[in-house]
Amino acid sequence: MLGNILLVSLTLSPVIVLLLMISPWLHKRYSAQWRYLVWLVLALRLIIPWRFELPDAPVNLPAPPQQTIMFQQDDRPGLFMGNSHLENSHNPPGTASGSAPVSASDSASAPVSASISDSASDSVSTSSLAPADNTSVITLQELLLILWALGAVSFFLFHLISYTRFRRKIKPYCRKTDSAVPDSVFESVLLDLKIKSRPQLLNYSKIASPMLTGFFKPAILLPDLEYTREELSLVLQHELTHYKRGDTWYKLLLLAANSVHWFNPLIYFMVKAANRDLEYSCDDLVVKNSDLSFRKEYSLTILKTMQNQQTPVLSTGFSASGENARSRFANILDGQNKKRGIWAQVLVLGLAAVSSTLVACNQVQESVNSLESTNIQESANSQENNPVRPPGSYAENLYQYKGTDVDDKARVSALVHALQFTDLPVQSIEIKTDSEPYRITVKYQVGSRADYRFPQDTLTGLSRNAAVLFSLIPKVDHIFLDLYDEYGYFSGSPYSREDLDTYYGMDYFTADQVNEAADSLESFTNYLDQVSALKNAEEFYSEDKLIRKQHEERMKQIYAVIGDDCELVATSFITNNPMNFQGTLTEAITVSPEIRKLVEQNNLLTQYKDKEITFSVDISRNFKIDGPYTNYLFAFDGEKMIAYMEL
Repeated sequence: MLGNILLVSLTLSPVIVLLLMISPWLHKRYSAQWRYLVWLVLALRLIIPWRFELPDAPVNLPAPPQQTIMFQQDDRPGLFMGNSHLENSHNPPGTASGSAPVSASDSASAPVSASISDSASDSVSTSSLAPADNTSVITLQELLLILWALGAVSFFLFHLISYTRFRRKIKPYCRKTDSAVPDSVFESVLLDLKIKSRPQLLNYSKIASPMLTGFFKPAILLPDLEYTREELSLVLQHELTHYKRGDTWYKLLLLAANSVHWFNPLIYFMVKAANRDLEYSCDDLVVKNSDLSFRKEYSLTILKTMQNQQTPVLSTGFSASGENARSRFANILDGQNKKRGIWAQVLVLGLAAVSSTLVACNQVQESVNSLESTNIQESANSQENNPVRPPGSYAENLYQYKGTDVDDKARVSALVHALQFTDLPVQSIEIKTDSEPYRITVKYQVGSRADYRFPQDTLTGLSRNAAVLFSLIPKVDHIFLDLYDEYGYFSGSPYSREDLDTYYGMDYFTADQVNEAADSLESFTNYLDQVSALKNAEEFYSEDKLIRKQHEERMKQIYAVIGDDCELVATSFITNNPMNFQGTLTEAITVSPEIRKLVEQNNLLTQYKDKEITFSVDISRNFKIDGPYTNYLFAFDGEKMIAYMEL
């Protein structure tokens, strides 16, 4: 969300600057009403955190890789700042490149150390697997989100509390108008402006200028000044125009936009200009079609109540002071007919819309490797049948982590980041050591789960990572390597030391082989050769293993139907459902009316009468909005989908 807010702020900033720069020129030609409306639309856009961008936006801003901050509190070394965990993959753990080891204090209060690792997206908070002694993890983006939220909430609450205090302060001293004159004038102005629901009209002696305040129970406050009937009419016309337009809500919207973008100084200038144009446009409506004498009288009425005190927040004031008053009088006395500025509004709003769609922010996923890993990657790309980085010095770098204690969070983190079998950014690492079996959970963050529904390369890379971690961390029993996107967990690979050899192509990695792999550097290098030689599961497909491949092909066609925003879910509706049937069509149509309907609608009997057809029931869910759920019935001829319908 924070990334969207920053991008909205960035794309609208040029529009705001342009408007502020040409505002004097526009003021001479167009009425203030059009600027009043333009600021309204811009404020609405500023508080909508969604981006509207073209698929191939001409301007692509690279988003910096995020960093994961892992806080450790124990007596072990492990201060890795920036990309220092990369250096640690080439130096003994606990020793930074070119510096002495960072050791923990022996005092009773254990120091807090931090391990920072590259990541590419927001961290996803999950606590279901987090034991009491987990490493405390927060991503840099989460930290920035917290700082932004604190700033936004503080800014908004400060002004809201100021408004609430003002309302409470005036409540005991407000009284209804004593004279019948204000009420009669009030009723007359209400009738002229065609206002049916009337606000309260109250006197308050401690203000110098009339004002409108309140949202659900608005009130017009009048100071203890002697107004003529004509002056009072002008004052009430002004404040009731604010009331009719709902300008206190307008100011609340400006405050919300300013709170969301409190870090952008241009928004403060925009809000100031919008408040000015709010008053100018209100003045324009009051003096519309009036002669110069009326405009002078209106200006003198404002001058009568001119004061230097600031109008309370979220309220509209009648008077003005200083330079603002001079420019306001000039606007009131300017009797020329100005253009409504419809085309100017369209142009500015079109510019705002175009600026948002033409700029995109692409997440850059950096490998956790330095120049050495880049060279390794280039070398790997030249190997058609072995698309992984060759061992060699890489084995020596990893071998330094031999015998890592599963509870040594800093060394575990450094080892995870030193692995080069996937380029997935690490979001967080959780370690469970409160009871056996001991478990390490590594959470990887990806851009979109739609790109990882059939990730054979990724799964093979995760298997390689697990094999190495088991060999160098002797006491860990289970390793969970999970994939997350911005909507949460969506896929994972749980590994067990005892049955690692049961995975596709991992027959070599028996418990004995894994446990003895790090006996020496030579044995570990040979072990790493076996890890690097692992192939994707699809390369092991043979005649007796076609079921897995067939299932995957069917899933690809199903996802083509349900779309990238949906995923399949397992429910009791699917289990033992009679519509999950395999047989000829003549048999199938007797199983359920739904199958019969699908067969008849698609005229399947004509082409597939004697063939064996597989029917399956699946349920999809839109994971982006957590629903709705949709039931489907699919029909397959082998791997080929021949029909489907929603149930």
